[in-house]
Amino acid sequence: MRALVPSTGDDPDIHEWYAQNWVEHGGLRADFVSSVDGAVAVAGVSRGLQTPGDNRVFAALRDLADVVLVGSGTATAERYRPVRLPAERVQRRRDRGISATFTTAVLSGSLRLDPEAELYAGSAADTPTIVYTTRQGDRSIRSVLSRTCEVVDVGEHTVALAEVLRDLSRRGLTRQLCEGGPTLFAQLVAADLVDELCLSISPLLAGPGAGRITTGPLWAAARRLRLVGLLEEDGALFARYARVIRTRPGPARCRPI
Repeated sequence: MRALVPSTGDDPDIHEWYAQNWVEHGGLRADFVSSVDGAVAVAGVSRGLQTPGDNRVFAALRDLADVVLVGSGTATAERYRPVRLPAERVQRRRDRGISATFTTAVLSGSLRLDPEAELYAGSAADTPTIVYTTRQGDRSIRSVLSRTCEVVDVGEHTVALAEVLRDLSRRGLTRQLCEGGPTLFAQLVAADLVDELCLSISPLLAGPGAGRITTGPLWAAARRLRLVGLLEEDGALFARYARVIRTRPGPARCRPI
């Protein structure tokens, strides 16, 4: 792997690359992989787009996060489980002042979940799963989930995304990593809650049919991003973008990362 922006030569330390200006202040970072023609999945899952470099980046981003934020549909489709890291990755977290405890936060307004799925049934003190839902969420499923997970109401009919992030921050989970899916990511961007996008571009044309990394209602305006890092390996690109914050009146300002 080699660094293109900024140009620092071959084989950069991936953890250091993604830790810079992130570990200290945290925020909400999104991680996606797409094909060159914009597909977010092959045969319904992202696995078909992954490359060895993307897998290393995926692991590094988790190593630098307090919590993974994911929509319930993606958690089900990708068969999420509680994240149990090997000893060397736990030590890498501790070296940077990050807790060994790795939390998964699942968003589901309806609570139409399988409480027996490993992500929920396997929730434990060192790998907890928090489920954010609404007061309209299925009561019978809530009862079963509550045996192993913490279930938190953040809204009446729809999940209040800003309140989810505030609640996570109150728990000390300030380095937040969103892994999708496209609907959740689009909602977070529309609410101007995403600070950084880490996008892997696989050297693959997936063809018609697949969705994009955002989906849902149209936004009122496009969001500008600033490229702050770019890696390359075997034709795959690994881009790091920061959100551009605009104020009126006055020129554009960028959140430092």
